[in-house]
Amino acid sequence: MSARTVCRPRVASPAVPSLAGLWDGLRRAWVAHRTRRQLRELDDHLLRDLGLSRADVAREVSRAPWDLDPVQRGRGTA
Repeated sequence: MSARTVCRPRVASPAVPSLAGLWDGLRRAWVAHRTRRQLRELDDHLLRDLGLSRADVAREVSRAPWDLDPVQRGRGTA
């Protein structure tokens, strides 16, 4: 008599994010919103030190809080 191993198919995890993942996403969006607002308040001298123009700042500030992908400067939006 041979032993048979029964393999159960793996059940895919649901596409619903976990509560911790959702909280982390909200926190990251809030930080992005807050830092973009602070960037808008910098004067031209500080922006020049950072190598940013007012157009760069306007483009960054106009992004949605949940848009967290880095923008490739000089190549349009990523």
